[in-house]
Amino acid sequence: MPKITNLFKSVLVSGASGDVGIGIGRILKSENFQNIYGCDINEDSWGICIFDHIVKVSRAEESKYIEELISIIKKLKIDLFIPSSEAEIKVLISHGENIEKLLNCKILVADSKTVKIALDKLVTANFLEDNSLQYPWTIRADSECPNKFPCIFKPRRGQGSKKLEIVKDVARAKELMHSSGNIFQELLLPDDEEYTCGVFRSQSGKLRIMLINRILNNGSTAKGTVVDNKEIENYVTAIAEALDLKGAINMQLRMTKNGPILFEINPRLSSTVVFRHKLGFEDLLWAIEDIANVPIRKYHKPTPGIKFFRGSAEYFKN
Repeated sequence: MPKITNLFKSVLVSGASGDVGIGIGRILKSENFQNIYGCDINEDSWGICIFDHIVKVSRAEESKYIEELISIIKKLKIDLFIPSSEAEIKVLISHGENIEKLLNCKILVADSKTVKIALDKLVTANFLEDNSLQYPWTIRADSECPNKFPCIFKPRRGQGSKKLEIVKDVARAKELMHSSGNIFQELLLPDDEEYTCGVFRSQSGKLRIMLINRILNNGSTAKGTVVDNKEIENYVTAIAEALDLKGAINMQLRMTKNGPILFEINPRLSSTVVFRHKLGFEDLLWAIEDIANVPIRKYHKPTPGIKFFRGSAEYFKN
């Protein structure tokens, strides 16, 4: 059976200046992929120390994004494109099943049903409720005022903790109701019981899950501990099966007094992708193997209790 490094001889990773994109690039380098390119709105970043070359591309929201992406893929003879941001994934799936024909290469992205649900936090909460799974109460901020405080105010769409606010009373909630595209959501406690869950499910239904109890710093995982919790694992499994997930995603949840409750799904690889890869949860490589229709390598679960920490490093480029 051919190696994926031979099947995909030229790979393009988007968000080549971001932590997810750079993490993907580092893993591909460590696996000896030969031609690893990045694209980003910023060409001059530490990503140039990871990728063979970085090409500038417009923001995904701009009308010329797809046209520029097609040009880059054609010029570099790309076999596999790995988008790392939700903004790009949203644009790509809007083209439906024709997107691979349009770009003329394979694209590493989860199935469109999962992505569409995950991109909208209100839809995500409603999906959980409709499938009789634990969910956080969630309402549109521009149409209804919450009656339980404190609660969370945040955008329906978007990544991480951007524009998130803890709302403590009805007066502040009424002030925030004038903005559109946002939600009020249940504040899940305790905040030290937050988990980031790597989830991979193959086209044939093979499911693998890794649970990390994490501590955040400015919206990103600063440190974490690998855990083995059957209640959380069963909950995450039920969500993945209800979605009929195909691909690699990341689920965010908190372990409350009522059990695990999910508050967000990232329909992409996580910023902890390198940590997980080094611990044996190789979701990036499994997903590539899956779309290449080659056998998926074995998974050896890491020992619960292993801790990891996010540090910093210096890079130089002549």
